[in-house]
Amino acid sequence: MPLIRFLAIIILLAAPLMAQDPVKVAPQAYKLDFENEWVKVLRVHYATKEKIPEHDHPATAAAFVYLNDSGPVIFKHVGLSYGAITRPATKARGFRLWYAVKETHEVENTGDTPSDFVRIEFKTEPVNARSLHGKFQPEEYPLSENFQKIQFENEQIRATRLAVAPRKKLTVSAAANEPALIVTLAPASFKVKKGKARPSKLTLDAGKTEWFEQGAVIEFENIGDAPAEMLRFDLKTTPMSADQIKATDHKPD
Repeated sequence: MPLIRFLAIIILLAAPLMAQDPVKVAPQAYKLDFENEWVKVLRVHYATKEKIPEHDHPATAAAFVYLNDSGPVIFKHVGLSYGAITRPATKARGFRLWYAVKETHEVENTGDTPSDFVRIEFKTEPVNARSLHGKFQPEEYPLSENFQKIQFENEQIRATRLAVAPRKKLTVSAAANEPALIVTLAPASFKVKKGKARPSKLTLDAGKTEWFEQGAVIEFENIGDAPAEMLRFDLKTTPMSADQIKATDHKPD
């Protein structure tokens, strides 16, 4: 058999086993926003009546931060016993947490509204992994006062909802061994002060993320006319290696 033909056969046989990166398979729907050894952040947009072809997601726990009120979306899983699942309608400013499951699926948005959200993949070591799940709705709070509330915590992740009232300040600090990721839930403008540096202006759109290294201390002053609401995810365990992520590949009960 000629070498070229032999190599072509090998490539064809291997193709189904290769990871199908959603950013490459459907770049109009998935965009990489930020990635380091701790997290991977994707901005996701399912247009109305759109069908997304088959793609993979890794075996890491994840948070889904919803940016708009949207209708049901169908996820058609490949190689899993539960097949097609319909995600219920979502509420802007809500979020969902789910433990590590490697998934291959197609997506169909059958509704008349797009679905916009941030997908955060936590690349940190799971502890009591199956406890990392749940749906969390927006909170009510006095618009003229700062607000902070822990909505979820286990051994791996702490999720806190916070808001900076108009013309007020809020200092955000990361623990010495726990970096944090912040997701803005609505457009906001701040004066930001890091350490002894002079304040600088920062404007963030809904869904924009900011990374806080271990031990970072930053003062936010909301210079807008509406509360600046955010979600904060503190990472309590260390990053996994690629081999460890692969070892978490399992199917849900």
